[in-house]
Amino acid sequence: MRKKGENSRVSSKRNRGLILKLIATGQCHSRIELARETELTKMTITNIISEFRQNHIIVDAEERPNDVRGRNPITLEIDRKAPKILGVLVNDTYCEAVLCDFKLNIIRRNRIDYTDDLNAEKLLENISDLIDDMLEIEKNIFGIGVASLGPVDINKGEILNPSDFYGIKNVMLADRLREQFPYPVYMDSVSNSSALAEALFGAGKEEHDFIYLGIGDKIGSGVISQGELFRNSKGYAPEIGHVCIRPHGALCTCGNRGCLQSYASVPAVLDKLKSATGEDLAFKEFCEKASDEKVNKVFHELMDELLPAIVSSINILHPVSVILGDQGAFIPQKYLKYLENQINEHKFVQGYTNISVKQSNYKADVKIFGAVCNVIMGLFTGEIELPF
Repeated sequence: MRKKGENSRVSSKRNRGLILKLIATGQCHSRIELARETELTKMTITNIISEFRQNHIIVDAEERPNDVRGRNPITLEIDRKAPKILGVLVNDTYCEAVLCDFKLNIIRRNRIDYTDDLNAEKLLENISDLIDDMLEIEKNIFGIGVASLGPVDINKGEILNPSDFYGIKNVMLADRLREQFPYPVYMDSVSNSSALAEALFGAGKEEHDFIYLGIGDKIGSGVISQGELFRNSKGYAPEIGHVCIRPHGALCTCGNRGCLQSYASVPAVLDKLKSATGEDLAFKEFCEKASDEKVNKVFHELMDELLPAIVSSINILHPVSVILGDQGAFIPQKYLKYLENQINEHKFVQGYTNISVKQSNYKADVKIFGAVCNVIMGLFTGEIELPF
């Protein structure tokens, strides 16, 4: 992600986006810090901040003490009057919408659970109804961000052919939303969106290279490499959940055998936990009972199932950390530490870097926040033009 500004008129949109990013993510708090970080002229910084203030994007806050002589710098913050962001999550069993500010504070939230007769048109109607519900209380928004189950073609804004999704495929979702609503629409896969949320505001905020692994009903993955989302020209996310860990193993929903998802997704782990304990609990509740010997054994087995797929991915991508999200963020730290030790023992490059394993900052909410961050990233890169 770009850190330096450019002193030219052509780059004014990107400079605005960069300054907005540094303030919104807490990397810079004053004009002095912005000038130092971006290498833009003080006049350029002053002019952009003045525009932001006049249009209720940025506001001056309290003075911030410093260690040098002279007047304390004024802190810059996102104005409470700034336009909001609307995010939509298209999951495999429900769709959800949220209205947020720049700090991912939730203003309104609603969801619709799918019925058995779901088809493409009903899906689109559900999403439109959720957006209408958000716009009833706030129409001053920067845009609509969508995080969808994949695969997704981000260039077309199309849901392609998700496995086990009511037979729905080839849904031109972004175009439909642009026809209905007068806002920019940014769409990506749930996994890429989740990785972006962690990169901008979460557990990966201080890092340029990490793997995000969402452990839920399915296993999704996103990769941040050199500060950017790692994807091909169509935007496809890496599918670590479909790395084969047992060549002649169980049949996966994708049609192949032995995929990591067949052994390490929440439904697969819950089957083992319920069978071992005789208890019918949610995944999070089992995580809270990790001291139970039978539960402990299943979670150690889960770490061992994750290990070969993660190590293979690390040997290709060379990240500095792995972030477990979705329901995986509830897994107790002792298992993450065990997995971390195993990863560092088995990865190819030894003696130079130590891979850390972390929990997602946003846990199961990372997916809906990822939808919001698709719009926020459009603002930060200058792709979404500010209304002034």
